[in-house]
Amino acid sequence: MPTSYEHQLDTLLERFNFHFTKNQIKEVIPITSRSKDLFKNDVLTVIADNQCLKSKINELGLLALQLDTRQVEIFDITVNATKSALDSLFTEVQLTTEALINDAFPFPIEDKSKLTVLRAGTVYPILADTVAMGTDLYNRLVVCTVIDKEVEESVPVEHLSQTGLQHRNSHTTYTMKRQVRTQLFHAVYWCCNLSKLILSVDRNTLSLTVTQEQLFVLRRFLMAKRVDPGIATNVFGVIEPLYNAADGYVTKLGHVTTDGNPVRIPLKGNQKCLKEDHYHKAGEGGGHVQAKFAVAKKWVFKIDDSSRTVDIEVGLMGQPKMLDTAQPLSDFSINKSKRLEDLSFAIDKVLSLVPNS
Repeated sequence: MPTSYEHQLDTLLERFNFHFTKNQIKEVIPITSRSKDLFKNDVLTVIADNQCLKSKINELGLLALQLDTRQVEIFDITVNATKSALDSLFTEVQLTTEALINDAFPFPIEDKSKLTVLRAGTVYPILADTVAMGTDLYNRLVVCTVIDKEVEESVPVEHLSQTGLQHRNSHTTYTMKRQVRTQLFHAVYWCCNLSKLILSVDRNTLSLTVTQEQLFVLRRFLMAKRVDPGIATNVFGVIEPLYNAADGYVTKLGHVTTDGNPVRIPLKGNQKCLKEDHYHKAGEGGGHVQAKFAVAKKWVFKIDDSSRTVDIEVGLMGQPKMLDTAQPLSDFSINKSKRLEDLSFAIDKVLSLVPNS
């Protein structure tokens, strides 16, 4: 069944944020509400009779499923047979007939209990079309999968034994783990002119390990369609030049000290960039930083001529052992993306710094 307007708004607010969603909606209706609840109420009051607003929310819904936090792999396709197979994929792929998915799209299924109908590990193609990313035109395939995500939560009081109740206090908390069926949305982008294939997986608060499993599921789906993308671009060599580049703000860093200890440094408090942190600068200047194995960097862009901004962050999270082995880093994260042009910027930024082999 179709999703409720409230569910659609909740999805946008979760995937984007309040201010970005509000400013997008202001393009079609006047909105002055200053809180999330008032904003939702204002939109829900008028949406039933406003087709422009419905169309805008559907447009944002499709974007939201492709953006937020993603894990991506990039492939440089040089084999003609693979190029032909990719061209055929986007015209011949059979889209899912699963009504539960199609009725909700471009939003997730609202009643989570119905996700049990879908098969874990199965890729459900939903949309095949073309889309502009930056100045380039890509073929786009949007698919969904479902997984059983493990979540940890407090044990309800009514489930505790007498002994558990006796020990339950401010210093003792009982937790449990349970499996929650979760719907994910992935995207495949193919630009024949650039010979570039992009696999973009929905992280949706998933661990890196689970996300990489979803990349494998997506590659396996392509292989079943006679598309062998080969080996993804190794981006480990991008870490050092990305850190050194003058633009953007370094938000995370992983490095090995001269005594061989791996250290991971996140931003703290009101820090804006790790390169501006006096302790970190002293460490580099003093020769205590031997080599870097991970980095995250953020850029901030103004929207049109307004004072509003959007930011985009790239995370190349390698491991210390990669400094001493030939193990590649084939995937990286793109965080907080709200526009396709920002996703494209992040990918182009990383690819521009890949060392020549």
